[in-house]
Amino acid sequence: MLGACVDPANIDVPPFEYQLVVDGFITTEPGPYTVKIYRSRPLGSADLDRLVPEKFAKVWIKDDAGNEELLTEVDNGVYQTSPDGIQGVTGRSYHVEITTNKGKRFESEPDLIKPVGEVTAINYEFVPGDGTGINGGDGFRIFADAIGVPDVEDLVRLRMVATYKIETFPERRTKRIGENVVPDPFPCSGYINQDNRLVKVDECTCCYCWVNLFDEKPSITDEKFTTNDIFRDQEVGFISANRRTFYDKVNVEIQELSLTPSTFQFWKLVKAQKDGMSNIFQPPSGKLKGNLKAIGSDEEVLGIFWAAGINRKSIFIYPNDVPYIMQRIDTVSVPCQYGQNSTNQQPSFWQ
Repeated sequence: MLGACVDPANIDVPPFEYQLVVDGFITTEPGPYTVKIYRSRPLGSADLDRLVPEKFAKVWIKDDAGNEELLTEVDNGVYQTSPDGIQGVTGRSYHVEITTNKGKRFESEPDLIKPVGEVTAINYEFVPGDGTGINGGDGFRIFADAIGVPDVEDLVRLRMVATYKIETFPERRTKRIGENVVPDPFPCSGYINQDNRLVKVDECTCCYCWVNLFDEKPSITDEKFTTNDIFRDQEVGFISANRRTFYDKVNVEIQELSLTPSTFQFWKLVKAQKDGMSNIFQPPSGKLKGNLKAIGSDEEVLGIFWAAGINRKSIFIYPNDVPYIMQRIDTVSVPCQYGQNSTNQQPSFWQ
């Protein structure tokens, strides 16, 4: 009984603060660029996944040559430059300045755009799912080869953006009236309910969309682990193989982004935390503080605004690359753009 006695641990937990969280970057390609600003939420919140946008802020992107642009709030907490506005230039430094609706000011440390190499090849491998891990289903592991810049310290992030086409059936929505279930098609479906039956009156404007998938964790690499500035077989992402992602085909784009030592360290910590999430012996990885600070106060701000040179390469993966026949999709009864990261505007690269 004496061996079973324990002493309680009295832990002084500080009160929760709704901290500002910033996510944005600028590259050497034309904009628009986006800066997202939110407030953190306490653990245990019933709607923890819902982001709390920081609305009506003034957001500026500035460089060390005197160029600047005031961003426009295009959605709650989402601020964007104009398509022909400020653009990153190799050798210049960029930072963001934020003034909230309550007059609080924040800014990031200047981040230098370094020269960038190029992605030379994209490879993929189909793997069957075993029901374990984050990617328990069938799918494709995506790998990239890239080269750095001679005589430059190559700190690189390889970023995957996969795009697929989806078909939905918004005319199949129904509603209950008393004990009966009747058609209730979305207006954009081109159908109407006429005497409790579907009648087509126009073309559907929300049946087809293109959805973007992003890498689950950053793939970063250091030239110290390369030979002659060549990065080989860097795994950059996973694409699930199902009847939605492969309704048509998948465009896989790999972006090579140059990093400064500070941004490299930030994404290195992000990767360490992502890797540790599935490990019961998770090693300590450090706090993700980022490169932003408050002006005139000691309020803590999270996130990062970074600058990068960028090059990209893309390929298509087709349904016949899956070693069995994919069934056609027929179950989604809401407009396709209701999903995250989707648009009904066909991308220019889609053939």
